[in-house]
Amino acid sequence: MKSQSKFLLLLLGAGLCVAPVLRAQDATTGSDNNPTREERREKRHERMKERGEHAAEELGLSADQKAKMKEFNQQEHSAVEAVRADASLSKEQKKAKAQEIHQSFKGQRDAILTPEQKTKADQMRAKAKGRREKWQERHHEGDDAK
Repeated sequence: MKSQSKFLLLLLGAGLCVAPVLRAQDATTGSDNNPTREERREKRHERMKERGEHAAEELGLSADQKAKMKEFNQQEHSAVEAVRADASLSKEQKKAKAQEIHQSFKGQRDAILTPEQKTKADQMRAKAKGRREKWQERHHEGDDAK
Protein backbone atom coordinates (compact mmCIF):
# COMPACT_ATOMS: atom_id res chain seq x y z
CA MET A 1 0.00 0.00 0.00
CA LYS A 2 2.82 2.41 0.90
CA SER A 3 4.58 1.63 -2.36
CA GLN A 4 1.40 2.42 -4.32
CA SER A 5 1.06 5.75 -2.52
CA LYS A 6 4.71 6.59 -3.19
CA PHE A 7 4.28 5.63 -6.84
CA LEU A 8 1.17 7.81 -7.19
CA LEU A 9 2.91 10.75 -5.51
CA LEU A 10 5.90 10.28 -7.79
CA LEU A 11 3.65 10.13 -10.86
CA LEU A 12 1.75 13.22 -9.72
CA GLY A 13 5.01 15.10 -9.09
CA ALA A 14 6.34 14.15 -12.51
CA GLY A 15 3.10 15.34 -14.09
CA LEU A 16 3.34 18.67 -12.33
CA CYS A 17 6.93 19.09 -13.49
CA VAL A 18 6.15 18.28 -17.12
CA ALA A 19 2.91 20.30 -17.46
CA PRO A 20 4.55 23.78 -17.57
CA VAL A 21 7.01 22.60 -20.21
CA LEU A 22 4.20 21.25 -22.40
CA ARG A 23 2.18 24.46 -21.98
CA ALA A 24 5.21 26.58 -22.88
CA GLN A 25 5.78 24.49 -25.98
CA ASP A 26 2.14 24.94 -27.04
CA ALA A 27 2.45 28.72 -26.56
CA THR A 28 5.51 29.00 -28.80
CA THR A 29 4.43 26.65 -31.58
CA GLY A 30 0.80 27.74 -31.73
CA SER A 31 -2.05 25.61 -32.98
CA ASP A 32 -4.89 25.91 -35.42
CA ASN A 33 -7.03 27.53 -32.73
CA ASN A 34 -4.30 29.84 -31.46
CA PRO A 35 -1.78 30.63 -34.22
CA THR A 36 1.39 32.55 -33.47
CA ARG A 37 1.87 36.11 -34.67
CA GLU A 38 4.16 34.84 -37.44
CA GLU A 39 1.59 32.27 -38.57
CA ARG A 40 -1.12 34.95 -38.70
CA ARG A 41 1.22 37.23 -40.65
CA GLU A 42 2.05 34.50 -43.16
CA LYS A 43 -1.63 33.68 -43.63
CA ARG A 44 -2.46 37.36 -44.14
CA HIS A 45 0.29 37.71 -46.76
CA GLU A 46 -0.95 34.61 -48.56
CA ARG A 47 -4.52 36.01 -48.66
CA MET A 48 -3.22 39.36 -49.94
CA LYS A 49 -1.27 37.60 -52.68
CA GLU A 50 -4.34 35.62 -53.71
CA ARG A 51 -6.48 38.77 -53.77
CA GLY A 52 -3.88 40.53 -55.90
CA GLU A 53 -3.80 37.67 -58.38
CA HIS A 54 -7.60 37.63 -58.51
CA ALA A 55 -7.74 41.40 -59.03
CA ALA A 56 -5.13 41.23 -61.81
CA GLU A 57 -7.18 38.56 -63.54
CA GLU A 58 -10.45 40.49 -63.08
CA LEU A 59 -8.89 43.68 -64.44
CA GLY A 60 -7.17 41.93 -67.33
CA LEU A 61 -3.73 43.36 -66.52
CA SER A 62 -0.94 42.93 -69.05
CA ALA A 63 2.36 41.35 -68.04
CA ASP A 64 3.93 44.84 -67.94
CA GLN A 65 1.16 46.17 -65.70
CA LYS A 66 1.51 43.17 -63.38
CA ALA A 67 5.27 43.76 -63.10
CA LYS A 68 4.74 47.45 -62.29
CA MET A 69 2.05 46.60 -59.73
CA LYS A 70 4.38 44.13 -58.05
CA GLU A 71 7.14 46.76 -57.92
CA PHE A 72 4.76 49.37 -56.45
CA ASN A 73 3.53 46.88 -53.84
CA GLN A 74 7.09 46.04 -52.79
CA GLN A 75 8.01 49.72 -52.52
CA GLU A 76 4.84 50.45 -50.54
CA HIS A 77 5.53 47.54 -48.19
CA SER A 78 9.09 48.77 -47.58
CA ALA A 79 7.90 52.32 -46.91
CA VAL A 80 5.21 51.17 -44.46
CA GLU A 81 7.66 48.86 -42.67
CA ALA A 82 10.07 51.79 -42.25
CA VAL A 83 7.26 53.82 -40.65
CA ARG A 84 6.37 50.94 -38.32
CA ALA A 85 10.02 50.65 -37.26
CA ASP A 86 10.34 54.38 -36.52
CA ALA A 87 10.30 54.54 -32.72
CA SER A 88 10.13 58.35 -32.73
CA LEU A 89 6.54 58.30 -34.05
CA SER A 90 3.43 57.78 -31.93
CA LYS A 91 0.90 55.12 -32.86
CA GLU A 92 -1.41 57.80 -34.34
CA GLN A 93 1.45 59.35 -36.34
CA LYS A 94 2.41 55.94 -37.71
CA LYS A 95 -1.19 55.27 -38.75
CA ALA A 96 -1.50 58.66 -40.48
CA LYS A 97 1.82 58.26 -42.27
CA ALA A 98 0.91 54.72 -43.42
CA GLN A 99 -2.39 56.03 -44.81
CA GLU A 100 -0.50 58.74 -46.73
CA ILE A 101 1.80 56.08 -48.19
CA HIS A 102 -1.17 53.92 -49.19
CA GLN A 103 -2.84 56.87 -50.93
CA SER A 104 0.35 57.77 -52.75
CA PHE A 105 0.83 54.27 -54.08
CA LYS A 106 -2.87 53.95 -54.95
CA GLY A 107 -2.36 56.92 -57.25
CA GLN A 108 0.68 55.28 -58.85
CA ARG A 109 -1.20 52.03 -59.35
CA ASP A 110 -4.22 53.81 -60.84
CA ALA A 111 -1.95 55.75 -63.22
CA ILE A 112 -0.92 52.58 -65.08
CA LEU A 113 -4.50 51.38 -65.57
CA THR A 114 -6.58 52.03 -68.65
CA PRO A 115 -9.79 54.04 -68.08
CA GLU A 116 -11.83 50.81 -68.27
CA GLN A 117 -9.54 49.06 -65.79
CA LYS A 118 -9.69 52.04 -63.42
CA THR A 119 -13.50 52.00 -63.50
CA LYS A 120 -13.51 48.28 -62.80
CA ALA A 121 -10.92 48.71 -60.00
CA ASP A 122 -13.05 51.44 -58.38
CA GLN A 123 -16.08 49.14 -58.51
CA MET A 124 -14.07 46.29 -56.96
CA ARG A 125 -12.83 48.60 -54.18
CA ALA A 126 -16.37 49.81 -53.44
CA LYS A 127 -17.63 46.23 -53.28
CA ALA A 128 -14.76 45.22 -50.96
CA LYS A 129 -15.42 48.25 -48.74
CA GLY A 130 -19.07 47.25 -48.44
CA ARG A 131 -18.12 43.70 -47.45
CA ARG A 132 -15.59 45.04 -44.93
CA GLU A 133 -18.17 47.36 -43.36
CA LYS A 134 -20.72 44.54 -43.07
CA TRP A 135 -18.11 42.31 -41.45
CA GLN A 136 -17.21 45.05 -38.97
CA GLU A 137 -20.87 45.60 -38.10
CA ARG A 138 -21.32 41.88 -37.39
CA HIS A 139 -18.13 41.50 -35.37
CA HIS A 140 -18.19 44.77 -33.44
CA GLU A 141 -21.87 45.02 -32.52
CA GLY A 142 -21.26 44.93 -28.75
CA ASP A 143 -18.33 47.37 -28.81
CA ASP A 144 -20.61 50.43 -28.55
CA ALA A 145 -22.04 49.25 -25.23
CA LYS A 146 -18.58 49.31 -23.58
